[in-house]
Amino acid sequence: MQLGELQQDYAAIQAAGAELLAISTDNAAQAKKAIEDVKRRAGVEIEFPLLGDPELKAINAYNARDPLNPRIARPMTYIIDESGVIRWKFLDVRVGNRLKGERIVAELKSL
Repeated sequence: MQLGELQQDYAAIQAAGAELLAISTDNAAQAKKAIEDVKRRAGVEIEFPLLGDPELKAINAYNARDPLNPRIARPMTYIIDESGVIRWKFLDVRVGNRLKGERIVAELKSL
């Protein structure tokens, strides 16, 4: 599961001067269950925020709706600076194609 994989790289992301925030189309109860599932399956405690966006406000703002299933988001990763400027982004139409934390760390270090 991607949340668990990102947690493994969370310290490196923070060491690169960034904060990690995950957003899903889940409501708050579903997001909480997803975090509990990661802990149960992988034994990993998620330390970064997972925000539910069931009304798709953030997902629409970043043009990240899945074109084949408008109720979910495409895989996306944004690096946004302290001024709110997008410095780097990754968007893919394939739901299973998600970035690894090590790639995010590499992109952070290159900025």
